Amino acid sequence: MTNRMASRTFVVRAGLGLLVLAALGLYLGTRFRVGIDSQVHKCLPPYSVWLIDRYDRALVRGATYGFFAGDAMAPFFGPGQRVVKRLRGLPGDQVTVTSERTAVNGVTVGEGLALAATLHQSPDAFVRQVILPSDVVWVMGDTADSFDSRYWGELPIVQIGGRAYALF
Repeated sequence: MTNRMASRTFVVRAGLGLLVLAALGLYLGTRFRVGIDSQVHKCLPPYSVWLIDRYDRALVRGATYGFFAGDAMAPFFGPGQRVVKRLRGLPGDQVTVTSERTAVNGVTVGEGLALAATLHQSPDAFVRQVILPSDVVWVMGDTADSFDSRYWGELPIVQIGGRAYALF
C-alpha cells in the first residue's frame, strides 16, 4: 500500500469515526439532561446530581421525575427551572392534605406542612382533598420541608421532562 492510499484510508476512517461520535453525542445530548440540586436542605437526600432521561416518560408511582417549574412554584423555583421530585399520585388517585399528613389513596406519603409559615400562610390554607384529573400528577420530596404539590398543587403531566435517576 502506498503512502497516498494509507493517508486516504486514514482520512476516511477518521471521518467515519468522527461522524459516529457526533451522532452519538447528538443522541445523548437530545435524550439526557443533568439536574443539579444546589440546595442546602435537599428534598431527595442525599442526592445532588440527577440524570434525566427525556425519552422515559412512563409514569411509575414512587419513581423520580424531572420537570420544569411553573408560576405556581414561586418563590422557591423560578418559571422554567428544572426540578426533581418523586411521583406520589397518579390520575384518578385521591389525595388528602391535612396539617398533620398527606395521603394518597389513604396511604401516608408525607408529614405536615412545614413550609406554611415560610410562605406566610396558615397550614389550613393548604388543607384539601382532591381526585387527580387525567392530565395531572402529584409530586413530592422525601423530606418534611420539601416545597412540592402539598403547597402548589397538581403538576400537569405535560410539564414532566423525563424520569430522573440519582447519580450522586
